[in-house]
Amino acid sequence: MVQFVVTTAPPVVQGWWRRFLLGGGWLMVTAGILVGVTAFTLAYQYDLLVSVANRDFSRKLTAETILVADIIARVPPAERSKLAGPMPLDCDHRLSVLDPNGKVIVDTAQDLAALDNHNDRPEVIEARRTGFGMSRRISRSMQREFVYSAKALPDGWVVRVSALSEVEFRHVIEGWWPLALSSSLVIVVAGLVVALQWLRDHHRFGELAGVARAFAAGSLDRRAGLLGTDALARLGHELNRMGDHLAASRAELASKQALLDSALGALSEGVACIDRLDRVVFANAAYRQLAAGGAEVLTQAYYVHFPDAAVTGALEALRAGDPSRPVDGIACEHRRRHLVATLAPVGDGVVVLVLYDRTDVKRLEAIRRSFVASVSHEFKTPLTSIIGYTDTLLDGALEDESAARQFAEKIQLHATRLEVLVRDVLTLSRLEQGAWSPLPVDLDLVPLVAAVVDEHRQVAVDRRVALSVQAPDELPVHADPELLRQIVANLLSNAIRYNRTDGKVVIRVARTSEDRIRIEVEDTGIGIPNEVKGRIFERFYRVDLHRSRASGGTGLGLAIVKHMIESMDGSIDFVSSPQGTTFTVELPLPPPGGDQVP
Repeated sequence: MVQFVVTTAPPVVQGWWRRFLLGGGWLMVTAGILVGVTAFTLAYQYDLLVSVANRDFSRKLTAETILVADIIARVPPAERSKLAGPMPLDCDHRLSVLDPNGKVIVDTAQDLAALDNHNDRPEVIEARRTGFGMSRRISRSMQREFVYSAKALPDGWVVRVSALSEVEFRHVIEGWWPLALSSSLVIVVAGLVVALQWLRDHHRFGELAGVARAFAAGSLDRRAGLLGTDALARLGHELNRMGDHLAASRAELASKQALLDSALGALSEGVACIDRLDRVVFANAAYRQLAAGGAEVLTQAYYVHFPDAAVTGALEALRAGDPSRPVDGIACEHRRRHLVATLAPVGDGVVVLVLYDRTDVKRLEAIRRSFVASVSHEFKTPLTSIIGYTDTLLDGALEDESAARQFAEKIQLHATRLEVLVRDVLTLSRLEQGAWSPLPVDLDLVPLVAAVVDEHRQVAVDRRVALSVQAPDELPVHADPELLRQIVANLLSNAIRYNRTDGKVVIRVARTSEDRIRIEVEDTGIGIPNEVKGRIFERFYRVDLHRSRASGGTGLGLAIVKHMIESMDGSIDFVSSPQGTTFTVELPLPPPGGDQVP
């Protein structure tokens, strides 16, 4: 079996031509080609001008030599030495006449005595051989390059005409220089155009790259300031439109994210998103509070702050089984709270963990069970006594008038106790359900407290407890009189019931500097142990169970007092020691301009 493996070149190789075009390399190559072509053209033109100049110069020199030779041939040999004298120093041409022996008879540039025999000169040799000769060389006598043209006469004489090669070069330069200058100017202008274009494109590419980097870094406010309609300008316009679209999309996403965060943050349930690596990628405030006590949990593994085996097992089972089926009803205990967890997959390996706090529900259920058990127990004792005494009476105790009366008094006592218990239970129920709304009226608190004290004075006398009131002459308030009466009555009843023999109770009523009224009930009783101070406002809770039942207490008084005070936006507190207890109640006065007693 033959397998074919298809490989693709890496992006660096595949896109070299794009980088070449977009990076401005084509400008450099174009400039190089232009310079090369221009240099080649100038060299070719120079060579061509040199060739033409050589040909023309040779033709001209040849014609001059032939003309001079014809003239000299008509002159008798004896007169030929007188034909010419020295030429001006700046003359470019030189005339030489040689006799048949090679001696220079005439020379327009040098002294004849200083000249040697010229029969060894290449042009002379060629002229004697062929009749005409030419050569280019440096003159031995003048040390300058000349072009020599020699013609042999029929009588053996040789006429030689020479010219400086500089003249030929001058002609070449005169013809080539304008072309070189114009070509150089074209190259310079083209180079400047290429350089400016390259700098412009480099700047524009840098601008586009800066915008792209800013977008990649998350800064969507930057825009490309490119004008024109060329490709780079159009690319810049497209980048700007993309930036506008991205900014709008990000703003919309941020708005939706803020809305989602606000919605999830307002939930009392803890919500967290866990990725495939068990890291928390999102958590609302409720989750952070329930799972980590308010600490930050993002990017951490969920089991670092919420190490619950039941949740971990359910999460592993969810990922191993049906990934689309949520798992709920996972009961767990964490940080002394009763929680119920739900796991719901949302795709891409992310699972949403929702924590429901059932601590209050558990507590309320425990309170309800305790309340039912306490009520049942409280009702059972007097009912059992009533039934027992009733059965005794029916069994024949009615015949004994003394015993019958005694049993009837017992029945009345327990029936009264049941009546008080039922009344207190109904009052507490109405307060908890909000069915009892305060009905404030203008009243004077001092007479109300005095009336309550008078109602309990006989009980206090029977228990040998002294009562006293410390209050101003009057204290106008705007409050519900029935609530105030029950608050004072319950606190006073407890102070008498749990006091010592020959003890005392002091009730203080005053107005605080914060525009609140304060009611203090201080006793010299048995006090409240430190270990039970947090439970005295619970329903049916008694510090001294035997004394409370013996005195007819229901255990609901302080619970009723607390609910009444809270319904009036007040507060209650206490301090206790083995020498006694002081309860302090503070209630707000109506705001300025409200209904007050003048």
